[in-house]
Amino acid sequence: MSYQPAFAILYYRDRQVRFSGSMSQDRPDCLGVSGEGIEGWRSTPEAKVTMAERASGNGAHDIAPDAIIYSSRTVTLHWVALGEERSQVITALSRILSAASVPVRLRVVDGGDDTYVEGYATVSVDPAWHEGRMTGTLTVVCPRPERLSWQAQEGQLIPQSGPLGGLSYGQNANGLAYPLSYGRAAGGHDLLRLSNRGTATAYPCLTVSGDWPDGVVIVCDGEQSLEWSGKVVSGVPLILDCRSQTASMGGIDVSRSLVRRAVPSVRPGGSVTLHLASVGDGSVTVELHDTYI
Repeated sequence: MSYQPAFAILYYRDRQVRFSGSMSQDRPDCLGVSGEGIEGWRSTPEAKVTMAERASGNGAHDIAPDAIIYSSRTVTLHWVALGEERSQVITALSRILSAASVPVRLRVVDGGDDTYVEGYATVSVDPAWHEGRMTGTLTVVCPRPERLSWQAQEGQLIPQSGPLGGLSYGQNANGLAYPLSYGRAAGGHDLLRLSNRGTATAYPCLTVSGDWPDGVVIVCDGEQSLEWSGKVVSGVPLILDCRSQTASMGGIDVSRSLVRRAVPSVRPGGSVTLHLASVGDGSVTVELHDTYI
């Protein structure tokens, strides 16, 4: 199924290429989404579900919810390059072809929906020749099938013994943006609440900065814990990726120090409260994207 977005932007290296969604929009890169639209964006990827037929009786055995999983996502954007001169059309094509052999991020904006995927790109060009026009496809293969909200929820946890004693409000002290909030009204500044307005489970990414001599413990909803038992020093932050259940520091995998791996996750339409149960001099920055399948 294909559809017509407001616009799309392709990101790679330090560049971005815009595909306008209609003729009424400006085309700063001489590129637009053609009338064939974008395929594989709104639909789910192919399901990877194996059913066992009942030996006696109708149908197959029931499927557990955690057995319903999906393949990688493939997105095909039908593009058109337009220019008053042939050189403008060729330059527009070069902007797309330059995304080859590097990781890319494709962002699609449609009304209030602003999401992106990541993967690698292939480009095809239609053989028909026109002086000021060229058409083709940009295909992005995404190992991760989910689409993520472009705008992330971000917040900081500060330990009770930390210098700020609570959540970080930024340099201007204007408050945290929705939907982050305190877990309790007073005495609980080491709590942070996250919500997921998407249609698939969302996993936060935690960045531990500062000095944490005894590691860090994050408790989710007062129950299960994520614990890393190593030492964190100032200047070399610890990255805890909850989706991959890995830990890294300075580009080196340090997952061996994960002694408890109950990683936080947020169900579609749900919310969780994170509690920083460690003592240290620093902060834990939490980032979460609404996640869609």
